[in-house]
Amino acid sequence: MALIFKSGDELFDQGVDLIKRKEFAKAKSNFQKSVEKDGKNAEIANIYISIIDVYSDPNSADRLEFLASRLEATNIGEFEFGLTSIESKKFAVELRLTAERIRIFAMNGNSNVREEKGNKLLQLAQKFQIQIGNDGLKLNELISNDVSITGIRESLSIQALGYETLASAVVLTDPKKAAEMLQNAYNYRRQTGEDVGDDMNLIKAYSKTAKCWICGRSTTGEGIHFITMSSEITPFMRTEQDDIQKSAPENFESVYVCRPCYSAISRRADVISKQYFDRGMQELRNTEARLQMEIAEVRAYASMRR
Repeated sequence: MALIFKSGDELFDQGVDLIKRKEFAKAKSNFQKSVEKDGKNAEIANIYISIIDVYSDPNSADRLEFLASRLEATNIGEFEFGLTSIESKKFAVELRLTAERIRIFAMNGNSNVREEKGNKLLQLAQKFQIQIGNDGLKLNELISNDVSITGIRESLSIQALGYETLASAVVLTDPKKAAEMLQNAYNYRRQTGEDVGDDMNLIKAYSKTAKCWICGRSTTGEGIHFITMSSEITPFMRTEQDDIQKSAPENFESVYVCRPCYSAISRRADVISKQYFDRGMQELRNTEARLQMEIAEVRAYASMRR
């Protein structure tokens, strides 16, 4: 049987059909062979190859930027990838911004790093708003067939995340400012229809002020600067002071304790627990040693009886 050698253009056309059937691995192979054979569609074939690489790993900033560089260099204005119509230069902008978002999301560290991350997210949100606006994000359409996400909506989500990140950066030093940041995040998330329950709960917690039951110091920021600890408050103690509710919830089943008192109690409890643990382990080892001795004596007695 004679071998049939396909031209670069034939391989390209087959690759285009394979894309429509979402057989991307086979399509990529065809495009690569088409480029090797110097097909007339080599430029767009290379772009298709890069799109397929992005499709297989959309969280790779390097792949996004490589595809963007190819689109920026091409003179091809508009093309089809499957059922999706793509404008090269606009898509390149989106890819650059998406790669920037991925790199910013990867920033982790102390409060200074989080503050830098939050500010960069706010700047990025402005870029999505200005540079993409009401246009749909093509990457979402390609990856998940989602045509509902526009540059504006992405901007709102990123702004919300930016303010949430800034809140986490300042909450240890200024919980009220953190609550203000979260209020901004809450407003942006409401505009996108996203769940705002977590932001609202944190706003209430960071805005709450209480007096430590133990030392009497007032502080702001529930869960950060003061903790709720289970306790039993007698009826007499509930009415003894006018400001008792500042040191306990309304149900009087717990008390508010500032972070220094809470950590001091917790650390002392850890020390005591370790002492009991060490004592218990020592007694267990002593018991084991006695048992071993008794077993040895029984074995020796049994040997003498034989």
